[in-house]
Formats: sequence, structure tokens, C-alpha cells
Amino acid sequence: MGRSFLFVAVLLPLFSCLSLKSFAGNSDTVKISNNEFVIKAQKYGLSELKRTNDIYPTNYISRRGQLGDVTVRYIYNKKLDSLRASVNGSTEIFKDGEPVYSWSIADEDQKALKLEQDFLLEEGQLVWRIKLTNTAKSAIRIEDLVVPVAYQRPYGENPQKIFEMSAIKHHHIAGDNSFFYFERPTGVAPYLLMVPQQSTSLEYWTTASHVRAERGTFKAFIHSSYTGNREQRGAWRQYHTSELVAPNETRSYGFKFRWADNYDQIRDILVEEGLIDVEVMPGMTVPTDLSAKIALRTKQPINSIEPEFGGGETNIKFLGKKKDDTNIYEIKFKHLGENKLVINYGDNLKTQLEFFVTEPLETLYKKRAAFIVNRQQHRDSTKWYDGLFGVYDMKNAELRGPDNADYLDTSRLSYILTCDDPSLCKAPFLASKNVVYPNKEEIEAVEYYIENFVWGGLQRTDQEEPYPYGVYGAPNWLVNRNQRAREAKTEDPYRFKMHVWRSYDYPHIMMMYYHMYQIASMYPQLTKFRDADGYLKLATETAKAYFIYPYEILPWYETYKWGCYNELLIPELIEVLEEKSFEEDASFLRNEWEKKVKYFIYDDEYPFRSEYAVDATAFESSYALAKYGVLNEMEPDSNLWFDKNLKRWYSHPVIRKEDAVDFMVRQNEANIAQRGSIEPAYYFLGSDYRGRSDKYVLDYMAQMGGWSILDYGLYFSDSPGADIRLGYQSYLSSFALINSGTPETNYGFWFPGKENDGASGWAFEPQKYTRNWMQKTQGRGPWSYDGEIDLGYCGALRTAATVVSNDEVFGMVAYGGELQKDGEKYSVIPKDGLRQKLYFRDNDRKFDVILKQDGFQKDQAIQFNKDGESIEFLVENRSGEAHQLSVEINGLKGDYLVEAGENWSETVFLDENAVLSLPVSGDTSSLIKLSRKPR
Repeated sequence: MGRSFLFVAVLLPLFSCLSLKSFAGNSDTVKISNNEFVIKAQKYGLSELKRTNDIYPTNYISRRGQLGDVTVRYIYNKKLDSLRASVNGSTEIFKDGEPVYSWSIADEDQKALKLEQDFLLEEGQLVWRIKLTNTAKSAIRIEDLVVPVAYQRPYGENPQKIFEMSAIKHHHIAGDNSFFYFERPTGVAPYLLMVPQQSTSLEYWTTASHVRAERGTFKAFIHSSYTGNREQRGAWRQYHTSELVAPNETRSYGFKFRWADNYDQIRDILVEEGLIDVEVMPGMTVPTDLSAKIALRTKQPINSIEPEFGGGETNIKFLGKKKDDTNIYEIKFKHLGENKLVINYGDNLKTQLEFFVTEPLETLYKKRAAFIVNRQQHRDSTKWYDGLFGVYDMKNAELRGPDNADYLDTSRLSYILTCDDPSLCKAPFLASKNVVYPNKEEIEAVEYYIENFVWGGLQRTDQEEPYPYGVYGAPNWLVNRNQRAREAKTEDPYRFKMHVWRSYDYPHIMMMYYHMYQIASMYPQLTKFRDADGYLKLATETAKAYFIYPYEILPWYETYKWGCYNELLIPELIEVLEEKSFEEDASFLRNEWEKKVKYFIYDDEYPFRSEYAVDATAFESSYALAKYGVLNEMEPDSNLWFDKNLKRWYSHPVIRKEDAVDFMVRQNEANIAQRGSIEPAYYFLGSDYRGRSDKYVLDYMAQMGGWSILDYGLYFSDSPGADIRLGYQSYLSSFALINSGTPETNYGFWFPGKENDGASGWAFEPQKYTRNWMQKTQGRGPWSYDGEIDLGYCGALRTAATVVSNDEVFGMVAYGGELQKDGEKYSVIPKDGLRQKLYFRDNDRKFDVILKQDGFQKDQAIQFNKDGESIEFLVENRSGEAHQLSVEINGLKGDYLVEAGENWSETVFLDENAVLSLPVSGDTSSLIKLSRKPR
């Protein structure tokens, strides 16, 4: 028997009895396999789907669900009725065209629509077919055709089960070019790809349900007219369609499952199956002063691309077609906010790409900082929270705090108001931004916060015993400093301990102090609370407390075992301490940092988690720890390290560089696995996923973890083009949350009004209407509270760079800049937001130019040639005074004539990694030239 599909001709009843037939001889289930798939059929669908001979026996179908429980809602004789495969359907299983298993429902009461499905297991693929037949005498309109995707989400406490035997879902619901793929949280292959067959288009999805047991289940819609239009709250950017079926007509739909061993194979399969593989640079959140490029690789003809906004607001230029059927276009957007491109291709096929267009990045950084200072700081000396940078509510245009708490003061989320990551991240962002763009009022605001809220309030002073420099955690420092409250009878055992044990709180404060040290060093006239040495002391002691107190008070809540955001600055702090001969402090911090590096490399197979089982928070740190291990020689431990919680000794008698490299690769694979990398929508591409792609995206780890991917691509990757591309997509991604605009656009796309210009959301909800993590219901878009997002903008400040890269898809391009090429000579105008870093990557030719202060002159080109023989740029003096500028040059070697301004020149030898100290006059700009001398 060849490949065929046998459908049981059964009219489907509203109430039914079971009629079961199994060709395999088992009355309830059957398990079959081939060289690629192992599947188990049970009742109306599949309860098991595995890769044959997988190293870990991962079942990609949820333990509480089945694949195949399709629901149909339709109108017949002006009445709404429904079918569900588990109640009204028939299912058959085939292997290599032969029937193996069938299951059906029969009853005397017949419905007008017949629902049948089958699964065909054949070499290399699993095919799922769905068929709807009108058996009535008049037309039927299909309102909903719902396909639940019951995948195995990470759960439990067993690390191996969480990371090796569960799956992260990636999805792209965009008409005819929709697809899913599933991968382990480690990123280790195989990847399970689910693609619609021709005539199957997906247009809507939701996790909502009126049935409690089905809430949270991902449901994709082939047709969504009933459910989509019924939900009037929120906005959806695709049509909700229905389908009219005449008497005796049949509509067929289907999906195909295939395995891939890497991301390139996923992309290749999309093309093989008639879909479009989409690549984008620099990202899908695009500033107005940068153009985007898209590459559409497909066997189908591209008929047209329709912009959402015409009239010159979107300019599309076709750049040509490559030999591998890749069509490349350049897009220039002018309309702020969401921008949709509809791609018409093949035989009447459609899909869409969703971009978000922002103001220039430099504008966003400056607006965000000004907003935090002008709209988000409580200044009232009569209040205990004097100086607090509070959380802001865009929806109501209100600054929240203890006396204006919305609902937060009576919920489990009360800590959001004054402490923990949501409030503590704002001052570090301001300090970091002011290292680059100093602003007197913003620096004064940070110092007011330090003097009135932090020192002696949030943080114990150097005179307070025990635990000097300790940082208080949730719910706020006022409660935690209240001895009576701490000693009150309570079921919470941690209330009896001084609440300075939360590891995550310390790096925020350490980072703030460290950047204030940099500001005081560069612009001493702008700081008053402490001078440079004073801020360095505060940063150092806070970092030391970070390693001591949490471990001492609550060993399970350890600094050493979890990645904590912003701690990656500790090695930089150590270098400063060593330069200033503070050897004892530097030695202590290096010892503790290396203890953590060794733990991550050797003692935990899955050090990717943080406070939650699958939590992208750790990836910035895990990469920083890996990079330290790769670049630095570490001595074997001379002393054992005792884990108080696990009652276990740790020792590292051998430290090998290759182990650090291996860990770096593993953590990068896990980072990408928990991030959108193929799905082309601005709220997915580059965004981190919290174990799933249907809630809570574009949060702070999109940019923090994106920094590590970009850095890995620049310095270590075997496929740098892909990593640079994804790293930059991640860098740009969360800027879509910033509410900003011009007077003509009423100052913002999400929550218009001048009062919200520069405000930001915390994260993004991609479905039409839902309840977010803050327990607030909302439509598709950003959360109205800003919360933790400034952690992301801290990561963005670390990432910002102009990268000139020879990309295998797009050729020589500039990420974060405008590039011109004339033979071997290049000129690039940096527009990355900070204008301090230039990276050039062309196969084996690499070099960096990094300004430690000031910036490349705005709107002026950096000029250089390919081999780095000459580099020329203008420096924008941001201090307004004459000073020495530190310039880091990596990747060049030889004697160079260096010229700074009109009156200074010197011949220096560059040896791969060099730091030059160049005089900058008090003028607004100075010309810097580097020219290699002939050998």
C-alpha cells in the first residue's frame, strides 16, 4: 500500500459513545517508531513524540495534554455549534502508508460537520492532516479552527528533567509563513520543527480559556472569527477569518513535523517546505536614523511588499537576488511606532513582518534619563523614602510609591514600590548614562538619592554593626530596620534574620557607586557627596559585602551559585583597585570572583538558572564568568570551599582553559535557546523567553543577555556573523518599550502625552489580551509600569557600539551606523546611541577603537581602511575642558604615527592590545589620526 490517508466515515455526535479499533492489537494505545520518530497514539491523538535514540528521552508533548485535540466552532442554520476531536472526532495513525491505529466516536445523533484527522509516520517526517466535511444540505461557516499545542514545558526540581527533557517553544504566527520549533533549554539538538502545509495559514493565538484546566495552553488558530472578534479588549494586527463550506465540500489542513540538528537546518527546512526564511539587520526595533535590511530566502516568487504606511513614510529598495534564492531589501522607516510589512508571495500567499520604529537611540537614552529624574524622583525630607526613584505608571501617568501605591501595598508585590530590582535599577542606569553623557542635574539627583535614601537607609553605613555596608531587601528598608517587626511572631523564618541576605540587591548599589567613581574621576566638579576615592571605597565595600553577608546569613540564597545582574563589573573594579595599589581589597574580590568562576565551570552542569528553574537572568553573568575563565589564568584552589547549605566541600585541583571555553559555548547555546532568534517579529526577535514565548517578553534580559551574545560574536564565535546579528537584534529589541515621540506624534506610541515622553514599559505581552505577571489585565503591548526595565537599559549601555561586519547574508554592513565603502576605504557615521566604540570584523581582519571618555563626533564619519593602516576620527569633548583621553586599540600591530589635534603627535608601537593617552583640548572637537609607518 502506497502513501494514502484512510478516513473513517463517521458522522460526529454531540453526545457520544466510544468505538475503538486498533490495527496493532492494543485496545487503548499503540506505540510505533522509525529511524526518526517514536510516537504513541492514545484515544484522539498523540500522547508521546520523541526523537529515536535521543541521548535524553525527551517527550515533546505535555504530560497533561495530547497532540490532536482540535476544536471547531461553526455556524449552521444561523446557530453556533462546535466539534472537538476528543468528543466528536476520528483519528487514524499510519506508518509508511499502512494503517496502524484508529479511534472514532459514533452516535445516532448526527452533526452537520464531520471532523477527521490522521497522523502519517514516514521516513524523515510526521504528517498531521485535519479534514472537515460538510454533510448537511446547506452551507456551513467555520468560525474557529483551533489547534492546541501541548508541548512539554520546563517543570519540577530535577535539573536534568528541566534542562534536558523539556522544551522551550518558539512560534511565529503570521499567515502562510507561520511555524513552530521546540528546543531544550540547553540549546542542545535536536530541534523539533512544526510547519503548516500548503493551504494552512495561522492567524491568531491565545493562552486564555474559560475552562480552568486549559488555561495557559497555547492555542493556535487557523480560523479565529468567533474567538478573535469576541475578544474586544486589546488590539490584534492580523485578520480574524472564517471559511464558508458548501454541502459535500471538504476543507483539508495539515502540519508537518521534522527534526533539525542546528538553526541553519531549521531555516533550510522552512525553505524546503515552501516557507520564507527571514533574516533582518540590524534588528526589528529600528531607529528612524538607521535603515534596516531584510533577506527573504524562499523557492516562491516574491510578488510585492506592502508597507503599512505609504506616502514616503516607508521606503523600500530592492537590492538584488542572490544565487541561493535570497531576495534582499533595504527599508527606511519614518513613521514612529508599529510598522507592518505585508509580503505577497507564491500563489496568493501572504505573511507579515512586524517592526517597531523609535526615535534615534541617543535621544532615547537622554529622554529616559531625564524622565527618571524629572518624573520619577520623590523629594520630600519629611518622608522616609526621601530621594527614592520610584516606579512609574504610564497608563495613569502617576509616580507610584508608599503613599500612592495603586494596589501594590496590599499585594505580594509591595516590594516593587521602593526596593529590589524594580526601584534599585534606576540610579545605576542614571550613573552609567552620565559616565557617557554627563548632566549636572542628573548627577545631582543620583547623589540626592544616595545621601537621603541609600546611605543609612537602604544600606547600612560603615559605622553600623553588624553587617556594615549591608543592603536591605524586600519589602523595604523601613520595615527591615524595625527591630520590633523583625522579632514579631511570624511564620516567616527569614524575618528573624537581618534582611541583608538578598544577593541580587548588592550589585545594583555596587554598580551605582562604581559609575559615580568614574564620573567623579572624569568630571570632579560635578560630584559632592563623595570624591572619586570615596565612591571607589563605597563600591569596593559593597562588593565585599555581596560575597560575605548572603552566604553567611542564608547559605541557600547564595552569591556563588546564581548569576546576578550587574556583577560583571567586579573584574573591572578589581583592575582599578590593583592600579591604585589597593592590593588587599583587590585580592579579596579576585579570590571570591574566581571561586564563582570555578563553580560555574566545574560544579554545576546547569548554572543557567537563577531564582526560577528556567530564568534568563543568569546569562549576562554566566558569560562574564566564562570569559574571565577563558582570558585569565586561575590557580588551583589551595583550600577547600565548604557549602554550608549542601554540607559539601568544593575543590578545584586542576584548572584548564579548555573547560572555560567549553562552558562559554554551553552557556551561549542556552542563552540563544531561551531567546527569539528565527521568529521575525520585533517583540520576539532578540527577546529572552522565560521558558515560553507567549508571555513576558522584551524584558531586561533581552538586552543584558544580548550583550553577551554580541561580545561572543565579536571575540570568540566560530560563526560570528550570526552571533553579531542576534546580539545586535537583542540590543535594539527592548527599546520598543520606551514611550517617546515628537509633538506631531503626541510624544509616544503606547501611552501618548507629553507627561509620558521618556517613560517605559517593564516588559511586553504579545497576545491580544491577558493577565500579566503583575496580575494586571492588559491588551497586547508593554506593561504600564517600568519596573525592572532599566536593568535592560544598563545592559544596553554596555552593549552600544557601531559594528562594521562582513555578514554572510548581507555582505559588508554597519550595525548602529551609516556605512560607505570606496575600495579598501570605509567611512561610517556612528549612530549606536553612545558613539564610543567601533568594531571592524572582516573574516580574519579585526580591530577595535574604544573611547573611554567623550565620544566620536556626532554626524561625522570615522574613516579607516580595511587593514587598519589608517584611522581618522573627530572626538566630541563632552566635559568642556582640556583633559587626557584614554583610547583602547585592539587588533593592530606595528609602529603608528598618532596625531591628536594640531600640535601633538607621537610614534607609538601598537601590540594587539594598546591603550593610548591622548591630549584633548577644551574645544568642542579634536581630530585624531593613526597612520601605520612603513616597515
